[in-house]
Amino acid sequence: MRKVYITLLLVSFLLAGAQQSHAQEELQANPHNLAAKVLFLDYATPNGLKLDSLPIGNGIEVGYIRNFNPFLNIGFPIKVGLANVKGSEDRRLTMVSIDAILQAQYQKDPNSFLIPYIFGGGSVNFENFEMTSLQFPMGLGVNLRLAPNTRLNLQGEFRYSLAENRNNLQLGTGLIFRLVPGNKEEEPAPLPPPPPSKPKGDRDGDGIVDGQDECPDDPGLPALLGCPDRDGDTVADKIDECPDEAGPPATLGCPDRDEDGVADKIDECPDEAGSADNNGCPDTPAIVDSDGDGLDDTLDKCPYEAGLIELHGCPDSDNDGIADAEDKCPDEAGPVSRQGCPAKDTDGDGILDDMDQCPDKAGPLKSMGCPDTDGDGIADNKDECPTEAGPAETKGCPKKDSDGDGVLDENDDCPNQKGLAAFKGCPDTDKDGIPDKDDQCPNEAGAKEDNGCPKKDSDKDGVLDENDECPNQAGPVALKGCPDKDGDGIPDKDDDCPNQKGTAALRGCPNLDADGDGIKDDIDQCPNEAGTFAAKGCPDKDGDGVADKDDPCPDKPGPYNGCPDTDDDGIDDAHDECPEVAGPLSSLGCPPVEEEDREYLEFATQAVNFQTGKALLQAESYAVLDQVAEILKKYDFYKCRIIGHTDNTGSPVFNQTLSEERAKSCYEYLLSRGLSADRLSYQGKGPSEPIATNNTEEGRELNRRVEFKLYGK
Repeated sequence: MRKVYITLLLVSFLLAGAQQSHAQEELQANPHNLAAKVLFLDYATPNGLKLDSLPIGNGIEVGYIRNFNPFLNIGFPIKVGLANVKGSEDRRLTMVSIDAILQAQYQKDPNSFLIPYIFGGGSVNFENFEMTSLQFPMGLGVNLRLAPNTRLNLQGEFRYSLAENRNNLQLGTGLIFRLVPGNKEEEPAPLPPPPPSKPKGDRDGDGIVDGQDECPDDPGLPALLGCPDRDGDTVADKIDECPDEAGPPATLGCPDRDEDGVADKIDECPDEAGSADNNGCPDTPAIVDSDGDGLDDTLDKCPYEAGLIELHGCPDSDNDGIADAEDKCPDEAGPVSRQGCPAKDTDGDGILDDMDQCPDKAGPLKSMGCPDTDGDGIADNKDECPTEAGPAETKGCPKKDSDGDGVLDENDDCPNQKGLAAFKGCPDTDKDGIPDKDDQCPNEAGAKEDNGCPKKDSDKDGVLDENDECPNQAGPVALKGCPDKDGDGIPDKDDDCPNQKGTAALRGCPNLDADGDGIKDDIDQCPNEAGTFAAKGCPDKDGDGVADKDDPCPDKPGPYNGCPDTDDDGIDDAHDECPEVAGPLSSLGCPPVEEEDREYLEFATQAVNFQTGKALLQAESYAVLDQVAEILKKYDFYKCRIIGHTDNTGSPVFNQTLSEERAKSCYEYLLSRGLSADRLSYQGKGPSEPIATNNTEEGRELNRRVEFKLYGK
């Protein structure tokens, strides 16, 4: 960098000596100029960062330029701009610089349309009007003549800073105005002078005498001391390592696409800015290998146990190609089809253990490897008579007639009682044609319609028991045999006040009902609100017998404390997060989310990225959100709450607003992927819920996240 800077200064002073008389006269008459430009500031690329990691800043420049001769100028620009620098990504710094520069230009004559130049100098830089540092600007530009005293300026410069992370690139464009004395009318531009005759001692005829010509045998440019420049990159061919390809002086004229100061031909990463120490590639993070198995912990599924790379860093004790964590027999080699276990026949009966229903006891193939003592083809463990042969339909037992009534047990409804074949082996003690098992009066003959019992009137009230609602209490026929002590026409069994005459509307009680619901106040749990008897006098809108005040689902009838179970998953709607879709209790009544999808939603928390300090999604985040949208479509019975978080850098108000806007950006993108608004919501929590320390860059990066929370109702 110093060599380039010194070379620029030397070239500038050499050109200062080459003057043309007519141009000198015009410059002496009007040597003063004012400049005004707009600027674009890049603090990322010159400091080894990716261009999109820090936004391009903007600024303005005003300055004074003094012409000494057609080839040499001095300038004093003042620049003011806003820039993002490393370490303060979420806020812009105000940059102010005061420069002093020396320009060396190539001006063939005062009326030249195109005037290229190179420059270098020094600068004092102020940040937020507090911190100062020294910078050394250098670069090149071109002036395009628009009018006799007006030029369009295009300029690019690199500014080397003595402060850390403050190197920067600046591109500027604007106008330069030559100050003309007010009392002097502008004279027409003089005609260009005739071509100079070939000076004596100029072998190549380029107008530069051999004693001052660095390339006396090849015609060249005055700005390059008489040397040619085939590719026009301001680097003379004799020192240009790529004379047919344009490139900056910093790489000796060779192209440098990523502008990292390493020529493309020796840059191992020509499209990524890096360092010369790393052959032009970005510095790679240090590899962490906790178990020393040669695999970085971020890729190692078993980071604390040395293992094989092909098994993602996990050990394989029996070398059967199956990681111990997934191998059911980690100390014995076996195929994947047997989950890492070898084929075995523990009991030696010729049937492999994984097909043998009794692997520890020898048995024949027809009983699936289990013993069959009686040889009836039914394994002992399923044979109810293992020492007596019998058919499968009797569970291995021989057919029997336990009670000796001539009806086999398998057809005998009463196998332990002698009976009649007509009654499937069951007895009929009272011989009324009804077997004892169906006869409610097995010792007394009765009709079938009376369930085998004779007709009775137990309380002798003239109402047969079959019609008597109170068969053990005498009562009038009008009340179906039930007594009525208070004579109010309401049987005692239905009378809430059996010793007081009352009305049927009040269930036999006198009128003591404040809310008029027919339930007397002394048993009415809601005496001032009309209700139902089933709800103990309280309102019950859904009519399920559970009072509204105690009913978690007052508008839907149900058997579970007043709630239904709409999806029949065993969880009532009041406690079911997904009441219309069946799911287990472990996921609160919702169908479980597959582990792969749940892990992806966790991954998306950190994978959705935004432009620094903004809520604009970066391009790589679209694919992540597309996958989140597919997962939400897959589980259309879930809703999703999108929650934005930030670190604590900056003001709380700014961070709260930023977190909400980032969550909203994800919300709006998911809407664009076809998800309905009633399934999505968003909120921002700013820095209030960190998951890591905010004292390190790594912790702050983890805290800047967007979460996707699934829920049911």
